[in-house]
Amino acid sequence: MTVSKKTLEDLGFPQVRQMIASHCLTCEGKARLGFDDFIGDRTLLLERQHIVDRLRALLQRPHTEKPEAFPSLEPVLEEFDRTYQSLDGICLLASAEYVDSSRKLLDFLCLDESEPSLGSSLSEHLIPELLQYAEKATQVLDGDGKVKESYPSIRKLLEAADASRHSRTDYARKFIKGHVDAMRDQPETVRDGRLVLPVRSDAKSRVDGFVHSASASGNTIFMEPYKLVEYNNQVVLAEQQVQIEIARILSELSQQLKSLETELRVLSSVVTQIDCLYAMAVWSVDQHCTQTLLEEAPSPVRLLKARHPLLGQKAVPITIDLKENIRAVVLSGPNAGGKTVTIKTVGLFVLLNQLTGFIPCSEGSALPLFSGLYTDIGDEQSISDELSTFSGHMHNLAQILRGCTDSSLVILDELGSGTDPAEGGAIACGVLDYLAVHAGLSLITSHQVSLKHKAYISPSMMNASMEFNEDSHLPTFNVIQGLPGDSHALDTAIRMKLPDEVIEAARRYLGSDNLQMGKIIKELESRQREAAWKAKELEERERQLSELRRQIDLHELQVRQKEHMLKVSQSTELSRYVRESRSRLEKLVSDVATGKLTKEKTQAVKTFIADIGEKQADFSDQLDKEETELHARNMKGSKPVLSVGCHVLCGSLKKEGIILSAAGRDKWEVGIGSMRITLKEKDLEPIDKQEPQSQKVNVSYLSSSPRPKLCIDVRGLTLEQALDALQRQIEACMVHGLSSFQVIHGLGNGILQTGITRYLKQDQNIKDFHFAKPDDGGMGKTYVEL
Repeated sequence: MTVSKKTLEDLGFPQVRQMIASHCLTCEGKARLGFDDFIGDRTLLLERQHIVDRLRALLQRPHTEKPEAFPSLEPVLEEFDRTYQSLDGICLLASAEYVDSSRKLLDFLCLDESEPSLGSSLSEHLIPELLQYAEKATQVLDGDGKVKESYPSIRKLLEAADASRHSRTDYARKFIKGHVDAMRDQPETVRDGRLVLPVRSDAKSRVDGFVHSASASGNTIFMEPYKLVEYNNQVVLAEQQVQIEIARILSELSQQLKSLETELRVLSSVVTQIDCLYAMAVWSVDQHCTQTLLEEAPSPVRLLKARHPLLGQKAVPITIDLKENIRAVVLSGPNAGGKTVTIKTVGLFVLLNQLTGFIPCSEGSALPLFSGLYTDIGDEQSISDELSTFSGHMHNLAQILRGCTDSSLVILDELGSGTDPAEGGAIACGVLDYLAVHAGLSLITSHQVSLKHKAYISPSMMNASMEFNEDSHLPTFNVIQGLPGDSHALDTAIRMKLPDEVIEAARRYLGSDNLQMGKIIKELESRQREAAWKAKELEERERQLSELRRQIDLHELQVRQKEHMLKVSQSTELSRYVRESRSRLEKLVSDVATGKLTKEKTQAVKTFIADIGEKQADFSDQLDKEETELHARNMKGSKPVLSVGCHVLCGSLKKEGIILSAAGRDKWEVGIGSMRITLKEKDLEPIDKQEPQSQKVNVSYLSSSPRPKLCIDVRGLTLEQALDALQRQIEACMVHGLSSFQVIHGLGNGILQTGITRYLKQDQNIKDFHFAKPDDGGMGKTYVEL
């Protein structure tokens, strides 16, 4: 994407880049982010947008720890160029901490198990050798980059040095006690790293040794007896051994790290790239950004409630929706009304979109991808180049017109200003014509009437204006599309408290034509606001209807859940009753089978049968009651009006019939062909064929409808006869509300079994079917559920 440094500064991008970079984990990421990172290829930008979106998802997970900040690797990489010396402990420790932070960053990325590629690049370059180096350096070095005294080889040498110092101190103190008359009343001291004894100057001949120095007064001589020389040498040698071991360890770590220089540089490059994307994700979450719909030019520009990130809480959300055929927009309106902020916001969001794929807008915002972005904003006056304001604008404008393409975005502020209004307007119209052909999209702010007129008559151009409150005489900073704006210069002058005489004179100089044009614009603005209000009202009504539909759907779902729970509850209760009844029946059979058949045994059997009948009636009544209640809830007040003589559709098969008489609460006797059956009101749907209630219905030809059987036996029948019997059984079950039955077809040569299975699979009224258990007929019997 072609964009100059001046354009970036015009749009305030450096400040926004700094906001994003503040979230970087590495110094290298902060330095690199935002430079040459704008993507013009849709596929590549979609990939980046996807990665940023996955990072946002990780950041927004509850109780997720963010990665740690990285130490700067720049001093280490600079030290690599100095191959003649070892790296110091600080650089070695920084390298180890950088590798360890990379490992923690990889752990963070791997939290997203659905997107393993998120950390694949980092995992590939975080090789075991680097991890081994980091582990060893951490074991050896402390937080200041010094070799730990607890390191085994150093600890051993330090213990030896401490022993030498103790031996030296013991000797010195014994020597002082043996030569008290020659010593000053003060302890031994260290001069130039060697332990010396304070000897009186008049007694130095009594001590055999070397003189190191004397006190300022000359009364004390600091001497090193010959035997103490040997002890001092032992201490010095022991301390040198410690330093030699430290130098060896640092040299060994340096060589190990230098052998991994290439791998460390590559790791730094990968981490920097990930860090930039991570900062984009953190910033987009903080700014409540949404994912942009990436469109290919030419395409619409749609920014919904765009909030300029530099304005913070003061930002007034801006909405702009440009159709794909619009190539230029002329934005007019009052001074200080937000025109410049609006076009800067669009330009900045184009940059942010092609940098991150996310912008601080509402969901549904869309932007095309531009190959270049050009701006002419602000005062272009230059004393050094001897350019006036107008000349500066023309110089910049010439470069823009030479460089723009049909996929470029051009932003021009106050086009045609700074010179004679007539000539400036003519040049502005010429520029607008050129840009409408050679640029992808142009956003222009101007007060030129000629530009407003050209944008009004051209189908590829559009007027837009900044709304102005006529009551408060203040701008609202809202964008009104399709209408030119009045400059409201007089209102601004009044607000700035110019003398009344000046205001009145200005009104006279304006003339009636300009006043009439302003009145027309105000009238158009008023109609636009009225249309917007009506559109908002329609949107609210649509929202209410949508909410009502949602509530109805929810109610329907609740009813279905209630039906399911009722069926489950009844099934459970019935199963329990069947188990208890089976146990009672087995006991009764056992009692009857043993001994004589007595009156008491017979009565027990009759009681058992009566209990079963009573329980069945209770179940039927309860089921009828609950089904009626559910049916009433489903009908929602639209209960059908039924009466004798009404033509109705019956059951799920929608057989046409006629009501013959009432058969009790919510039940009717219905004639269907040659059958007379009793159905519940919920299973009847009235149709238009209505006969007067007073009309007599001839029902002499009707007979009682066949009731379904719990089990039908089709053995010995042909396949055609068996299927006919099966069809009649299903129809009878549907009419009488029986939900299951059994079919005995036997095994034989499998013709009946295969044919019946194929028929049940094709029948839409069948919910499920399966063979019986081995002890109940096995594959010779089929259970059917409707």
